[in-house]
Amino acid sequence: MSTKSTLTTNFNYLQPTGYKVVIDRKYYSNLEFFCQSFQHPGMTMGAVEIPFKRIGSIPLPGDKLIFSEVILTILLDEDMKSYTELYSWLEDLTEKNYTSAITSNRSDTLSPSQADITVGILNNKNILTKSILYKDCVPTQLGDLNFQSIAGGESFLTFPASFRFTYFEIK
Repeated sequence: MSTKSTLTTNFNYLQPTGYKVVIDRKYYSNLEFFCQSFQHPGMTMGAVEIPFKRIGSIPLPGDKLIFSEVILTILLDEDMKSYTELYSWLEDLTEKNYTSAITSNRSDTLSPSQADITVGILNNKNILTKSILYKDCVPTQLGDLNFQSIAGGESFLTFPASFRFTYFEIK
């Protein structure tokens, strides 16, 4: 890995609305279609602290990265397909864990446990410039739905969904 840095010649700023999310289209196509926003995860590197006299400690670089979760904000469609798709995925995961413990044949009909999520970053002309590939994603949270009879205007329901992953690549 090179540490040499060069200044950019592209002075256009990345727009927060220029992205496209792709999840396994066969099983999770509605999550992709109705994704309103996504949050790229942060990461931390565990530090190693070596005690030293008269100084609290000397920090050294750690040996592993710990990633936060990928968070998608998904629009709720009138048929609730985006919500039920993720709900079924979470149900299938718990069913797989249960059936593997009792060796049932039901697990053969369930959707895959993991799916890769690709986020395409688009420029100001909607041309793909970079892709972020999150490998082996597993849903960890299906967020709350907040129904309100007093909401006015053109507001739409959304819900957050969180995913753990093994690693990501920026291409």
